[in-house]
Amino acid sequence: MDTPLAETEFLRNAEAQAAYGHYLLGVHRRDGTGCCTSCGRPHPCDRRVHGGRLVVHYQDWGGARRHTPG
Repeated sequence: MDTPLAETEFLRNAEAQAAYGHYLLGVHRRDGTGCCTSCGRPHPCDRRVHGGRLVVHYQDWGGARRHTPG
């Protein structure tokens, strides 16, 4: 990828990445046993951690400010 992104494309990508992070946080939640409801691994699973990192990194760039409890 040698061509730089235009600002609007960059912001659109940042919003999409933050939205995907919120999606992962919503799907990979803790159940009553302390495991992830989606993949069954100990909570927080790798996908939930990844989702949180996406939100932290991209949310401010895209301006998509949502709060996902969990």
